[in-house]
Amino acid sequence: MKLHTSLLTLLFIAVTLTGFASEKVTVTTNPQSARIFVNGIEMGTGKAVVTIPKNSCVTVQIVMEGFIGDTRTYCNKKGVTEPPSSDYIQLLPDESYTSTIESNIANTDIQINVKPGKDKEEAWKELVSTVLEKFDVLENEDEKAGYLRTSWVGMTFKSNTVRTRLIVKETSDSPLVFRIKFVSEDSEKPGTPYNADEQFKPYNRILKKYDGFIDEMDTRLKN
Repeated sequence: MKLHTSLLTLLFIAVTLTGFASEKVTVTTNPQSARIFVNGIEMGTGKAVVTIPKNSCVTVQIVMEGFIGDTRTYCNKKGVTEPPSSDYIQLLPDESYTSTIESNIANTDIQINVKPGKDKEEAWKELVSTVLEKFDVLENEDEKAGYLRTSWVGMTFKSNTVRTRLIVKETSDSPLVFRIKFVSEDSEKPGTPYNADEQFKPYNRILKKYDGFIDEMDTRLKN
């Protein structure tokens, strides 16, 4: 009988030191398709039960394209606020996503063949005129060399900064051909100065106001 009682006591202690030492948080997200990561490991979408071992903290990240991500840290330590039994996380729309569109012209060299017989001076004037309809400042323009670069322009959002510039190079004068690069970059931070080059990286989306810009230029130079 004493042996049986001792075994039960040991079992109770073991359970106490393991199962009951951990805390659990049921995380629910909106949208339900948001991905849930716990300490960098994906645990599912929409809902997950997060276990916090004794004397530990875990980091939960909620991620979904088109929304501003959220990060929560839950701790199971003395002197630290106890984690809730459940947590509802509502993601906010990412305005830098809704204000842009995915585009295959972003950061890609695009060749435009000018209409045969069109004078280079005339073509260059049409090109510059088209650019100035969307970009206020030309940082560098050299008609003789057939080179043009605009200054950076962009928009800042709650969670991101997007900057854009256009670069034009003449690659052939007979036939007359221009290579155009639509540079689009983002910093994933709000309020980033447009000249802070080290904080930006290529972005495969462009601001909606530039949608159709390359097609318009192509049409003008070929007519």
